[in-house]
Amino acid sequence: MEFMTENEYISQYFAMLEAECKARVLSQPAPADGKSYCAPKLDHWMGCWNYTEAGTRATEPCPPIPGFDYLQNATFDCRENGTWYVNPATGREYADYSACFNFENAIKEMDKDVIHIYVTIALFCLSFVMISISLVIFFKFRQLRCDRITIHKNLFISYLLTDLFYLVYLSVIHFAEDVVLHNPDWCQFLHVITQYAIVCNFAWMFCEGLYLHTVMMSAFTSGKSVIIACLIIGWGVPVPLTIIYGAVRASLKDNIIACWSSESSFLWIMYAPVVLSMAINVVFVVNIMRLLITKLRQIPEVAQTSFISIHRKAVRATAILIPLLGLQFLIFIKRPEDKDSTLSTIYQYVLAIFVPLQGAFVSIMYCFCNGEVRKLKNSYQLSTISSFRMSRLLSKRAGSFTTKTKMEST
Repeated sequence: MEFMTENEYISQYFAMLEAECKARVLSQPAPADGKSYCAPKLDHWMGCWNYTEAGTRATEPCPPIPGFDYLQNATFDCRENGTWYVNPATGREYADYSACFNFENAIKEMDKDVIHIYVTIALFCLSFVMISISLVIFFKFRQLRCDRITIHKNLFISYLLTDLFYLVYLSVIHFAEDVVLHNPDWCQFLHVITQYAIVCNFAWMFCEGLYLHTVMMSAFTSGKSVIIACLIIGWGVPVPLTIIYGAVRASLKDNIIACWSSESSFLWIMYAPVVLSMAINVVFVVNIMRLLITKLRQIPEVAQTSFISIHRKAVRATAILIPLLGLQFLIFIKRPEDKDSTLSTIYQYVLAIFVPLQGAFVSIMYCFCNGEVRKLKNSYQLSTISSFRMSRLLSKRAGSFTTKTKMEST
């Protein structure tokens, strides 16, 4: 899932300015009047500076981006030797945008954007910790080694990778301005690998539904064959989708700025199969509920209860599958079109809470509250207490024996 932020809006706007500057200024020939001119330039704020006569000052309207006063002007000095002014502190060409900054508006806009980013990062960290603990538990105890837990392990690993890459990516695009402006290849790759992790995560949610449905439908299906199919779907299928997405987006120059953080319709190359998998999971859940109702009616004690009671039990049993299969994300498919509306603000904050906490919810429900895990925890605690008591008893006996031996020797 992508968050539409001010940085992403700026990146889209920068792409438009870049294309306009190339057509209007950068592609034009130099004046043929024999005078010395500074060469045309597109700077990091997308200021488009035309040929400027040596020894003069160029002015350009401030770009209408968040935090700038577009009624003011930026300036760029062309030196006597026909080169642009260089800032002695940085050694780089420097255009003066100091008159553009509207600090009051900038602070308001930054606060509005940064608050939900901090919330998102904090919740991703919480989810990362909880998922890590869950994986330690799953891998530590041999009693938990079965096909169902194997599926859980892979799902949790996909959560771990998603949390990790998303944490790094969010931190880069929101707190590393130089990286976003220079748009290095590694930052673009970070975006692509983050999308791969997200798609893998949803693929393993689909595998959870596939496994449960297969077990419910056919008790004779080999668990090994289902695991192999899930490994291919969960880790393999997202690979060609990621390669196609990365290749298509890299081929379009207006879509490769700002570490690819801007909205792009090409994300549907990866997300269309995700939506399809969630739709199939809905079918799985409906069919699992139907099978549960059928089996409940076959139990004499339950069959005597009311029709509503039977269906209530089936709904309660399948409702717990919603976070495991990621079905709650279906309500986030369509983002409100008006980004300044109250509904859009609510959407942003709800998304900032539910997306990073998905892993935490699943770890609580399917690890910490798992009956098998709790039973192992209790037995492990009893074993630890017994070992501690035994070591103390042996220590006391050893001390008593040593004292007795010393007394006899004296």
